Amino acid sequence: MNAVIISIGDELANGQTVDTNSAYLARELAARGISAVKHVTVGDDQTAIAQLLAESAAGAELVIVTGGLGPTADDLTRQALAAAMGNVPLRINAQCLADIEERFRRMNRPMADTNRMQALVPEGADPLRNEAGTAPGLHARLGETDIYIMPGVPGEMRWMFHHVVAPRLPVREGVRLHRVLHTFGEGESNIGMLIEDLMRRGSNPTVGTTVAAGLVSVRVVTHGNTMAQARDASECVMRELRRRLGDLVVGEDDQTLPQVVGDRLREAGQTLATAESCTGGLLGELLTSVAGSSAYYLGGVVSYANAVKQSLLGVESEALARHGAVSEEVARAMAQGVRRKLGSDWGVSITGVAGPGGGTETKPVGLVWLAVSGPADTRAWKLTWGGTREIIRLRAALAAMNYLRLEIQHSGL
Repeated sequence: MNAVIISIGDELANGQTVDTNSAYLARELAARGISAVKHVTVGDDQTAIAQLLAESAAGAELVIVTGGLGPTADDLTRQALAAAMGNVPLRINAQCLADIEERFRRMNRPMADTNRMQALVPEGADPLRNEAGTAPGLHARLGETDIYIMPGVPGEMRWMFHHVVAPRLPVREGVRLHRVLHTFGEGESNIGMLIEDLMRRGSNPTVGTTVAAGLVSVRVVTHGNTMAQARDASECVMRELRRRLGDLVVGEDDQTLPQVVGDRLREAGQTLATAESCTGGLLGELLTSVAGSSAYYLGGVVSYANAVKQSLLGVESEALARHGAVSEEVARAMAQGVRRKLGSDWGVSITGVAGPGGGTETKPVGLVWLAVSGPADTRAWKLTWGGTREIIRLRAALAAMNYLRLEIQHSGL
């Protein structure tokens, strides 16, 4: 079975928002033996959407659509589907309207009259329930092709696909399984050298690398006649990758570095506090992006000014005068100070020159000192990166988490 994935919205077509829905859907379809032969993005234009629906239905067995189901004038997917189905009328579905009204009652919010349009269903189409939002989805058939339309909001789309659409799809023989192993600490070229023989073109599984936000991800795509066969073959390669890459591996598949660090702390029953200068709270933001992080993250101090480093973290004025704020001595003192101040098991600090100005010959833009203070001792690392202010700050926060991960791991906790 082949499929076309369509993403609708001016914000996507204009590049204002990145389309993550298509990648998610392609992976989910592949796991069911359904190949996405085309990803298409179209703006909020009723005629263009209707034409694209008709063309896609003529060339594929399945069409999956996201977006354009909201309550505003630029949400035109319902009307476009009605046009593609032969200009059939749109009618209010009583059950959909009741579900929308009930959702607003549960949220204790008044429902705008424009939300009624979300209950419009083309004649001959079926609504799809949405327990994650107000917009019902739609299912229709054009010729021999099934069309499923879901909201563009990623959380709503994923809920509807998992609970409503996926159970309706066939599971075909011949599946494609995607696995990912994330690394940090080495560049893509060095990772490639370590696994070069596994990256031969035409092999199954196929292995490749991508880089994003300082992480080098190794992607493993496995084709098999059954999911069990694909899992077995994929795990053989993943096991070899883990062996070769060792401590460089920070997570797998949907795991993020903040999640992995949080899991390590939770498993050890320990707590963390952070002291940040050049990252301005970014490390704390990443750590608290994980639900349940309050179980191990106590809080942080953004000590941008030297006076705050002294008054809140206990950094000695002599250390600041002799070594400067961006130094091993100050990084160590910050990590120890925040650990002492907040009463945590671990303290992590970041101090550096994020740029674009402020660098000197001895302390250039991109220089960062990190420190981790734990139950046994305090260690510090000097790192230097190129790139923009945003890149330097993000890499510093990721590196700080990675060193904490390694320190916890090597402590045997």
